[in-house]
Amino acid sequence: MKKIVVSLCLMASCLMAYGQRTYRFERADRLFQEGKAFFELRNFPGCSDKLMAFKAISHDRDLIQEADYMLAVVASEQGREDAAAVMERYLSLYPDSRHANEAAFLLGSYYFAHEDYGTAIQWFNTSEIDLLGIDQQEDYAYRLAYSLLQLHDLRTARNYFARIEEVGRKYRVPATYYLAYINYAEDKLKQAEPRFEQLKSEPAYREQSLYYLMQIHYVDERYDRVKSEGKALLSAYPNSRNSAEAYRLLGDVAYREGDEATAIKMLDKYVERADSFVRGDLYILGVCRYNRGDYPEAIQAFAEVVGEEDELMQNACLYLGQCYLQTGDRNRARMSFEQAATLTFDPKVQETAMYNYALLIHETSFSGFGESVTIFEDFLNRFPDSKYADKVSDYLAEVYLTTKNYDAALASIDKIRRPGRKILAAKQNILFRMGVEAFTARRPSEAIRRFDEAITPGVYDADAYSQAYYWRGETYYRQDDFNNAAADYRSYLSNATDRSAEAYPLAYYNLGYCLFKQQRYNDALAEFRRYINLEPRKESVSYADAYNRVGDCLFHARQFEAADENYTRAAALQPSSGDYALYRKGFLLGLQKNYQGKITVMERVVREYPESPHAAAALFEMGRSYVMLEDEDRAAAAFTQLQQKYPLHTLARKAGLQLGLLYFNSNRPEQSIKAYKKVISDYPGSEEARTAVQDLKAVYVDMNDVAGYATYVRSLGDMAARFEVSEQDSLTYFAAEKRFLRGESEAEQSLRNYLRQFPKGAFSARANYYLAQIAYDAKNYEEAKKYYEVVIRSGDTKFGEEALTRKGEIEYMNKDYAAALESFKRLAAIATTAEVRDGARLGALRCARRTKQSADAVKMADELLKNEKISPEIAAEARFLRMKSYIDLKEDAKAQADLVTLSKDTRTVYGAESKYLLAQRYFDRNEIDKAEKEMLGFIEQGTPHSYWLARGFILLSDVYARKGDKFQARQYLTSLQKNYKGGNKDDVMAMIDKRLAALK
Repeated sequence: MKKIVVSLCLMASCLMAYGQRTYRFERADRLFQEGKAFFELRNFPGCSDKLMAFKAISHDRDLIQEADYMLAVVASEQGREDAAAVMERYLSLYPDSRHANEAAFLLGSYYFAHEDYGTAIQWFNTSEIDLLGIDQQEDYAYRLAYSLLQLHDLRTARNYFARIEEVGRKYRVPATYYLAYINYAEDKLKQAEPRFEQLKSEPAYREQSLYYLMQIHYVDERYDRVKSEGKALLSAYPNSRNSAEAYRLLGDVAYREGDEATAIKMLDKYVERADSFVRGDLYILGVCRYNRGDYPEAIQAFAEVVGEEDELMQNACLYLGQCYLQTGDRNRARMSFEQAATLTFDPKVQETAMYNYALLIHETSFSGFGESVTIFEDFLNRFPDSKYADKVSDYLAEVYLTTKNYDAALASIDKIRRPGRKILAAKQNILFRMGVEAFTARRPSEAIRRFDEAITPGVYDADAYSQAYYWRGETYYRQDDFNNAAADYRSYLSNATDRSAEAYPLAYYNLGYCLFKQQRYNDALAEFRRYINLEPRKESVSYADAYNRVGDCLFHARQFEAADENYTRAAALQPSSGDYALYRKGFLLGLQKNYQGKITVMERVVREYPESPHAAAALFEMGRSYVMLEDEDRAAAAFTQLQQKYPLHTLARKAGLQLGLLYFNSNRPEQSIKAYKKVISDYPGSEEARTAVQDLKAVYVDMNDVAGYATYVRSLGDMAARFEVSEQDSLTYFAAEKRFLRGESEAEQSLRNYLRQFPKGAFSARANYYLAQIAYDAKNYEEAKKYYEVVIRSGDTKFGEEALTRKGEIEYMNKDYAAALESFKRLAAIATTAEVRDGARLGALRCARRTKQSADAVKMADELLKNEKISPEIAAEARFLRMKSYIDLKEDAKAQADLVTLSKDTRTVYGAESKYLLAQRYFDRNEIDKAEKEMLGFIEQGTPHSYWLARGFILLSDVYARKGDKFQARQYLTSLQKNYKGGNKDDVMAMIDKRLAALK
């Protein structure tokens, strides 16, 4: 019985399996049919679902191919991003498909819809139009024609559009429009016009038809029709994309008919709407604005006309010059007249422009080599019968007064027997400017002499007179002559003609510093406060610094709370340079016995400003505060950190003494001995070392180890003599020192006698230093260098900085740049003041450049330029040398940035050369317009460094030669040849001759 049951079960399972297979086949066919039905009903989501399900279970290749086609069409119809990829994959899988022709058409249509007209044409050309349906054939023809039109194949596009116009239904009107457009584009206006007239009745094309008809009527000078079509267009379509052009044509027509008010109204609307402009119409707008006295608006219009050298540009430049004159911008007026004068299209325009150009050069002191003389003379030669000839002749008599050739101007003035007040004012101004040039070039004696000459005659040019006092004060200040500097700042303040000038509040700031340097703190406080009240530039470094100085003055007056408030304000104003203010705040907390507060502030100085000159002092003060708090371990840690981070700082020596004393007082004699011995070994010639020897003796005595102390002293050898000062040693030295300090001639012999008696004496380093100074002053540099080296080797820090400074200077003077570099590097490391450190870095920077150590040069320059208080002259030199180093290191972008910064001030030789180099770089990169702009700006700025200005003229000639403007290229060379005073001293004349020969 069991066997029968099993057999029945097996039969049932077989029947079920057969039934499942039948169901699966029937289901796949049904899925395909349903998907196809959905496809025909354009139910694309349903179609896609059914066909994807069909493909998942079917193995019928024919039906799968058909399903893939329908799925590709669905992707296209749904506008999916992957539609093209799906269709192309279909064609790749089934290259012989019966749908291949229609698939290619659909692909072309896809790319047409995505405005990829080139790819669309490729696929349309793959498809056969005759194999498509009737509706598809017209779609094909229109889309192909439009694509061809977009790719400027007008001839082929015309054929398709003509056929569509003839037999089409869906695209007949668009085809007519595009045929009219093609005729218009090919200048077949008579054929285009009737089609556009016909299309005016078609709503979809009425706007564009009115627009093109307006253009056609304008060309044919049918201005009434232009106005009627234009008004109809703007009335019916106020926001038309063609409205800008419509307004342009209406404005042009109004101008031609003499209606300037309407012309301005229409052209203004044109400018408001247009993305780009027709130069002639903007010229018309400019003329209309000029005639009505609307000069700023006229400038805007004319500025869009210049750029393309033609008669239109020449006239626009003449108008621009007049407009700038009316608005008071004489500099731009001069440049505009210059441009018009160089163009030869209209001789009358050129004559007027050249006269105005020459006159402005004369009146604005714009000249590099006295060109105004040449320009006036050229004018008379070119236009001898000009109505301006008499005036030009008069100007020639006084032309030197407006040049920057100050020596020539002074020579001319001195020839005048009875100069009038105007001439004397010019002379005062020239002398003042010569003083500024000498100051900028770091020739202080010459600067003071020129300022003296400017001040002595009295007031002729009030501004030059008062500024001469200011700049003479600056010169005295740089020489540490604070009395004379203060007197001159006061004279400037009492004579200043413009109290809104930048220098006016700065004079109080500088006066404050003069008094501060003389320790007249109450007087300095008043001046710094006056500066703070007057300075409008609250973001300036000097403004923040003034609060620091106010704090210092109050500190000296023991007004600690007020001092703290000012330090806080200074740090808030200039957080990047707030180290000093923070340090002083900490110091004040210590005076108020808030030692923990002081420690917190000093920790911030060390953490936030590790490169600060106050960081070492902050560590030292931290150690002292921990001592006051009786926290010996943290005090020792602070002093040790100071020694490790700043081993060459003077406070590192003092920290060593503090460590020795700290360990001794806390009953750690071994550590105390170690600390004292470190001071003695690291700084053998210092006062601290002498103190350490004495304190060390007390430690050994306390340990009952006098023998140990004696053994240690003997181990010092010759060095021990420095620490044991005999009475005869000190008496002999101090007698010699007195003679040196009094400037007696016997001082040298006395010092030599001391060294003979005590070659290793306690004061031997100082004696050698004084002998070095005597030799240096006598210009016996090699002998001085030997003495300085003895001082440096001695380890005596009292004169260490000065000895290293002089040694480096002598090595630099002797062109031993490698040795000088090491001297200056060492000096920068041990410098105790920012001034000495920056001087050392500048010396190291110069040496690094000389020895081609570009990376070192960049590092030194970066360190110098971090200090916002360095003088502009040093900053300019540092940036210039860094720029040269960047070029060597192939860091072009950084070099370019420095060149741009330097070139802004052409008063210095670095700025003048950089201005030229910047333009030369543009020229070498074929950025001709930039090179031209830089050199024209250079000539406008002017410079006392005539060589680099001459090189700029030559470069401008090269610029115009490359532009093909040989006339202007020759003009710059011949002008330079006539006016440059360098003669045969340099290579300028040879460069001129070479280029003139090439231009012939």
